[in-house]
Amino acid sequence: MILLLPKWKCYRCGEVYDQEMPPDICTTCNANVSFWIDWTDAKTSLDEPISKFMNRELLTIDINSSAWDAARLMREKKTGSIFVTQAGRPVGIVTERDMLYKIVAEDLPAAHVLLRKMMSSPLVSVDENTSVKKAIELMQEKNFRRLLITRDDVAVGMVNQYDLFMTEELKVTSN
Repeated sequence: MILLLPKWKCYRCGEVYDQEMPPDICTTCNANVSFWIDWTDAKTSLDEPISKFMNRELLTIDINSSAWDAARLMREKKTGSIFVTQAGRPVGIVTERDMLYKIVAEDLPAAHVLLRKMMSSPLVSVDENTSVKKAIELMQEKNFRRLLITRDDVAVGMVNQYDLFMTEELKVTSN
């Protein structure tokens, strides 16, 4: 049996302690604290599962389609990315940036470039129960703007940086 200790948060500096009783003095700010916040069940939006913020509509296209086909579909659906599938499973992603750097800047005919030759692969994904914080950390670490969300290794949605940063619950406000 695992015994979970209560968490106590100093109201002055925010330091959190995992112990049975709060200390008399906060070791971080040296305050003689008489008021402690029971932080045991405290959660933030960053602790929420990423599925709460994901877009459930995945735009997909077959791996043997052309960049031109993908660009037309992306324009039609007003989106900046499309997942490339093989046998119905996402295996890569193509973004507006991919189109710009790999097709336009190289002066290649989009109708003759297959997605399998230009997609970003392999895909990195997280389970739908992964915390928002862990998902953001992974996106930062890998320098991704978009992340595939899965349930039992089946794609169920995606998140992108813009959607996360524009979500009211995750906005950071300055004074």
